[in-house]
Formats: sequence, structure tokens, C-alpha cells
Amino acid sequence: MARLIYGTAYDGMIRFSVTDSKDVVQELRERHKLSYLPTVVLGRLISASMLVIPWLGERETITFVISGNGPAGTVVAQSTWKGTVRGYITNTSFELERNEFGKFDVKSAIGGGDLTVVRDVGLKTPFVSKVPIVSGEIAEDVAYYYTKSEQIPSAFALGVLMDKEGVAKAGGLAVQILDRSIPEQVISGIEGRLNSFAITNFLGEKSLEEIAKHVLGTEKLLLEEMNVVFQCLCSREKAFESLKVLDLSDLDEMLGEGKAEVTCKWCSTTYTFGPDEIKMAIEEKKKIESQES
Repeated sequence: MARLIYGTAYDGMIRFSVTDSKDVVQELRERHKLSYLPTVVLGRLISASMLVIPWLGERETITFVISGNGPAGTVVAQSTWKGTVRGYITNTSFELERNEFGKFDVKSAIGGGDLTVVRDVGLKTPFVSKVPIVSGEIAEDVAYYYTKSEQIPSAFALGVLMDKEGVAKAGGLAVQILDRSIPEQVISGIEGRLNSFAITNFLGEKSLEEIAKHVLGTEKLLLEEMNVVFQCLCSREKAFESLKVLDLSDLDEMLGEGKAEVTCKWCSTTYTFGPDEIKMAIEEKKKIESQES
């Protein structure tokens, strides 16, 4: 479970959120059996998806999809207005040499490509926006999306620190300017502090409230807090339905093997189906095809 604080400052001119996402990132690492660099990459994106939860409307779900040409492949993080998150990365095991700063080379892991943001507010068709990857460091890319596509000046700071035991620290901070009439010295002060800010240097040393006050440069915050948990939407019933997407030849082959396995990409849970269930899927598949013909 992750703790998330959020609120406003400067009489509502700025909104912010800060999270300690260590436990959730560690759970993702264990579920997907991630090596170090994939943990850092997915951990950053999942932390970003947590930070925007307070900004979602009722029943809204937001999905960030990084489609890069680097070794990380596709990286996906999804969060809901209820405070749940889930995510995955297609390449779960790879490492690169550290960058010039001696840190994990997330930029090279992502490479070039696009960040797609899908906002599902319960209508028939979700809202889909796509922006180019401008950094590959993820924080700058998510900030660019909000600044460019939603016209809200934004800044994000994301970090995942690894040790021999796994995830040592993970978290993030987000700041958005809601009123552009805010004094310039306030903005320049925040920018200056963010330029030398690393969230992992503060986590464990300062409270989330202290981190927010430091970056925003004020003690006067209106804030709330919530817990964010990993939760997948998969089920045995949904896994069975996915069998009917397969070709009959594939189902017959599985029947011959005596079992079928469906693994959820979001949480790595594997559902196993026996011969009777495979036969049922085949019969239902035949009915569907006969109705379509």
C-alpha cells in the first residue's frame, strides 16, 4: 500500500501531490519477476499514475502507455479514481550500463517513441491523446503531456532506488499551476528547488508533507491524503472468455495437451483450464462462428 498526499497552495493557484510508492513498486517487481532496470522504469511510470489520481473525475480511469524503441519495449501504468493501480512492462529482464551520472539509464531503456494517455470517463469511447517522448526519463514526458495536451503547466519528479534486497525507495511529486496569474517569483522559486530535487534523497528522511512544503516554498498547504493499492481487474471468468478469441485449431491443440493456461499481463496471475473447460470454450467458439457466418 502506498501513501499519497495531495492538495493546493497559494490560495488554490497551485495543486500538488506526493507519494511514497515503495510497497506498490516492490509488489510489481515480485509479481512480474522484474530485474533491476525494468523495476525502475515501471516503478517511475506507476508512481506517475498514482500522483494524478486526485485529479481524476468520479469513475475515471487513466492509462499511460509508453511505446518506445528501446529495450524496455512497452510500459503501461493504469490508475483509477478509487485509488487502485496496476501496470506491466513487456521486457521484464534486461540491464544497461549506468549513465554518466552513475544512475540507471532509464532514457536509453525507453528510447524514442510516444506516450499515449487514455482517459476513460465511462463514455462509449475513451479520450486518447498521444505526445512524442521528449526525454525518456518519464517525469519530463508525463509533464510534457499535461503541459501540451491539457494546457496545464506541470512538473513531475519520479524516482526508484534499488538495493540488493529489492526496492529501497520509490515515489514521486507533481506540481501543476492552475492560475497563471501567480507571482513569477513563486514559480521561479519552485523551478529552482526542483532543479536540484531528487525524491529518493528525501523519502525516509522527510515526511511527505515536509517534502511538499520544501518544493513549494510555503508552510501553508491545504492537503488531504489517501492510500493507493495494487489491484488487478482480471478474473477466472475473463480469462475463460479470452480463450474464445483463439482459433479453433489452437483450442484443439490445447485440448490434446490436456490443459490451457492464460496469464494476465497486468498482474502475472496464471489461470489454468482443464479438458472439460476447453471443450466448453470450443463449443461456444463454434456457436459464435456459426452465428457470424
